[in-house]
Amino acid sequence: MIYYSHRTRKALAEGHTYLPLGFAHYSYGSVCQKFLKLFEGSGLKAQEVVMPEIYADAAHLQRAAGGGRPLHVAFKPYEEFRLLKGAVNVAHVAWEFDKLPSFAGLPYDHPRRDNVLNDYVHVLGLASEVWVGCEYTRKVFEAHGLKHVHVVPAPIEIAAGEGEDGSVPGLYKIGCLEFTRKAVAECIEGTGDLRLDNSTMFRADDCHAAGGRVFYAAFNPGDPRKNCAALFLGFQEYLRRTRRRDLLIVKLVLDGTPQALRQALAEQLPKHFDYARVPVSFVDCANILLVPSRLSSEEMAGLSRAADFYVCTSAAEGQGLPVQEAMAAGLVPISSAETAMADYINADHAIVLATREAPIPMQVANAYGLSGVSWRLPDHAEVVRALLVAAAMDDDEVARCGRAARLFIQRNYGFAAVKAKLMSRMQKLLA
Repeated sequence: MIYYSHRTRKALAEGHTYLPLGFAHYSYGSVCQKFLKLFEGSGLKAQEVVMPEIYADAAHLQRAAGGGRPLHVAFKPYEEFRLLKGAVNVAHVAWEFDKLPSFAGLPYDHPRRDNVLNDYVHVLGLASEVWVGCEYTRKVFEAHGLKHVHVVPAPIEIAAGEGEDGSVPGLYKIGCLEFTRKAVAECIEGTGDLRLDNSTMFRADDCHAAGGRVFYAAFNPGDPRKNCAALFLGFQEYLRRTRRRDLLIVKLVLDGTPQALRQALAEQLPKHFDYARVPVSFVDCANILLVPSRLSSEEMAGLSRAADFYVCTSAAEGQGLPVQEAMAAGLVPISSAETAMADYINADHAIVLATREAPIPMQVANAYGLSGVSWRLPDHAEVVRALLVAAAMDDDEVARCGRAARLFIQRNYGFAAVKAKLMSRMQKLLA
């Protein structure tokens, strides 16, 4: 029996078919949902334990489990990890930096010392076992003395293949916004929810008909890791050099309201351009389409089917679910091979972005109590180079790389592959 807990349980309780994007720590909830599907498909009964710390022991849970010792898997950020006494406790966490916050490196009067759970080395040491999404995180944890860490990534559903006649499924009609001053102003003045507008067709089919390429990216604009200034600037420079009419479709991870989009455009995205030391007004391109609407999983799949390549300019990822889901849909990834991406980005099926070292933003360092931490990220010139490589690929090469990317995800991150890892860990933990 599997017991789980995560911060986004309210969304599930209200019957959402998917987690509201932009919800606090929604990524932990997304990982939890993927595991719940895996548990169900594996015949494992899952029961939520909302506040595991309030139970004196797990005796009543043992009875519900037929007398066996329960396994408590927590999909939570570090500071919210709680033990279920008498159970085997597993923390499924993500981490993207080469240092872990620890009180050992903080001044005695540092405000983060107010909560013992801000010492991540201490927190992870409380768990019977720690599961992570990539080898990078496992190695970082091991370097901090944590020897009970194993890679058990979130499972990725594999997209359906081509139709029986070899045709590719048709494109979705999804509302989108051109990232121009006029369109942004009109959107900010809106008062209703940002919903799908079926009267607005993607220009992807026209682009393909003219021999062009469609590039796709999805990210939370409030996340400094995403390095999206390199994406926007690189794509515009690429268009200027080639005079092509290719498209960049960007799914913004927001909650679907004008207020959230207003904040993203007025505050969050400009910060990315501040990091790159480029004014945000430099983005004024009718071939960059923003999709801020709240989309279902089927509509997100439609976005993938409309594209040829998925572009990830992130400096760091704990697993990189959007990249893997795009690969599972047959898109060719354009990404660095840093942090989690090192596990699945290689020249056999991807266009690999070169990176340079840069200090992490001060706001990130302060939030975690870190110092002297850097990461490696691609700049906009490297994005231009990669896009030129993509444009030079013929249709057969794009199709071959897309199939290879999909097969790699299926073999290493599909439900069968992750189930084997899950069962192996469970047998050892509950033996």
